[in-house]
Amino acid sequence: MELEKIIRLARKEMQEMLASVLEYNSNFVKNKSQEKLLERILFSISVIDRKYFAEDEDRAYDDNALPIGEGQTISQPSTVARMLLLVNLEERDDVLEVGTGSGWNACLIAFLVYPGNTTSIERIFELKKKAENNLKNFKEHLKNSKPEAYEKLTKINFLAKNVFSLENKKYDKIIITAGIKRGEEEKIETLALKLLKEKGSLICPYTSGPLIILKKNGKLKNFLTEEEYVFVPLLDS
Repeated sequence: MELEKIIRLARKEMQEMLASVLEYNSNFVKNKSQEKLLERILFSISVIDRKYFAEDEDRAYDDNALPIGEGQTISQPSTVARMLLLVNLEERDDVLEVGTGSGWNACLIAFLVYPGNTTSIERIFELKKKAENNLKNFKEHLKNSKPEAYEKLTKINFLAKNVFSLENKKYDKIIITAGIKRGEEEKIETLALKLLKEKGSLICPYTSGPLIILKKNGKLKNFLTEEEYVFVPLLDS
């Protein structure tokens, strides 16, 4: 399915948002593999209806970050797509998301990596419960209309935990949806060494600045994006 066709086939109210996501992220596509992944990401955004995860349904299809309560946000779709593209999600990946928020991003990840597993952890218990409820309502919507999409959302596990307390399990990909401050890079590197599988990748933003990509291959390699973003702070206590 070609990129533009995904937009044409989407519901009318989603099309402007999808076009914005495509326009922004097309700038970063360098090869056929990345183009194929962007196609899969755009399709996942067309299926995982943001309306079921946003507090303000009237703005659900804006290509902007939106408040979801507790001082947190549901991220801008273009930025979400950029992070998913950078971390190079693949089918069967075992993924850890840090910062559940509304649950929307966890659903996108699960849709993309199925039959892989998605674990999403959230420090704010009230948001974790909201995300579970959002997922439940959305799956109910999908059950009869899109059973194949429903199946892809059956391998999500939400946890109310501190990521820095996790032990004993390693992941192919780690996606952190809240930012660190300058000078806090070491704690993310420690997390990557502890929780990433060999040849795994971690992506984390600064509260204001570029995205950090860590790749593990014996040791860690560190990459930064040229473009910059703004994120809510990562809670670590």
